[in-house]
Amino acid sequence: MIEEILLILLVVFSILVVVSKKLLRSVVFMASSTLPLVILLFLLQAPDVAITIAVIGTGATTILYLTVIKKVGRLK
Repeated sequence: MIEEILLILLVVFSILVVVSKKLLRSVVFMASSTLPLVILLFLLQAPDVAITIAVIGTGATTILYLTVIKKVGRLK
């Protein structure tokens, strides 16, 4: 039951990333879309993969995208 809810949340966040008009909002939705995936991987007993996705998917990728948006000047 919880797996289905997490998968639905993952799909909803992914759709919000695509349909969002503002870049900053898309980056926030992208970062939050990894949370259901991380929880799902912990439930499937793959904590090493979950921690890797949490660090890379949420941390490094979000910082990279925000830096690029700021350098390009689209954050205004």
